[in-house]
Amino acid sequence: MDLNSPEFYTLAFVVAMALVALLMGTRDKGQASTHIVQLITSPVEGDDEPADDDELLLRHEGNGKVLICRQGMTLGAEETINLVITIRDDECNILEKKGVKRRGMVGEPVKGQVTVKCLRPIKYRVRYESQVTSRWASFTYDAASSQEKRVSLNY
Repeated sequence: MDLNSPEFYTLAFVVAMALVALLMGTRDKGQASTHIVQLITSPVEGDDEPADDDELLLRHEGNGKVLICRQGMTLGAEETINLVITIRDDECNILEKKGVKRRGMVGEPVKGQVTVKCLRPIKYRVRYESQVTSRWASFTYDAASSQEKRVSLNY
């Protein structure tokens, strides 16, 4: 093969691109873990903040526990809220879904909270999605920090 031929340069280019792809590679992601927890709901009372503020609060409670508080939801009779938490490396996806078999009146505004132990003390990229209110939020949360994180959900 001649060093000045187009075939040589084409082959050299393909080999160079293959080496670049090999060196860049793809980062292996860790094993995903999924946790399902039920949000403990209670009716919104007159002295509480307005129920139409679709808001999420995360607060580090110590001992690896994080308190998740949620407000701005309305539940029908016999409905509950479940959180499906999927964690992979530094990514945390929380999906809010409706459940069943819980007391309540039709259209009752509720607030909810749950304490989870599945978050390690690192900084997470969090995606919170609500199938209940069709709202979502993306944010970072440092599970080791004692500062609380308040997030408004968007359409």
